[in-house]
Amino acid sequence: MSISTIISILEKMLTLHAYLYELTVRKEEIVKANKVEELQQITREEKQYTRAIVQLEKQRAEASNGKTVSTLIETCSPIEKKELLNLKDRLAETIAKIQKQNEINKLLLEQSLQFVTMTINTLNPQPNAVNYEKPVNTKKSVSTPARSLFDSKA
Repeated sequence: MSISTIISILEKMLTLHAYLYELTVRKEEIVKANKVEELQQITREEKQYTRAIVQLEKQRAEASNGKTVSTLIETCSPIEKKELLNLKDRLAETIAKIQKQNEINKLLLEQSLQFVTMTINTLNPQPNAVNYEKPVNTKKSVSTPARSLFDSKA
């Protein structure tokens, strides 16, 4: 277990998280502008960054033998301890910002979907009754016999 390797991995993770945060901020503007194609593109980019972060986390776990960063801080030198604490705090801060921005984006998307649903319902209202019902107020006249389309006397 090399602390320098773990520090290097955490720095890469921090960089990827920073890029991911930038994407979430851009996503907000794209949702506001209603640019669907760009939203799809940015979602694909987010998936790529997320996959890379997951891969780095696996490398970090392997390098630290499954130990957390907090556990590693207790067992390393003061210089490494300071660097790990700094990286841990910056990473936690960036992740919190990503979560907050994702919550904003989620609310914007929900509002957008509600607007679309309302517009569709307004333009294309649903019928009152789905089942067939016989009209209630139709009475047959007693004086006129019902005529058949088939003439049986011919």
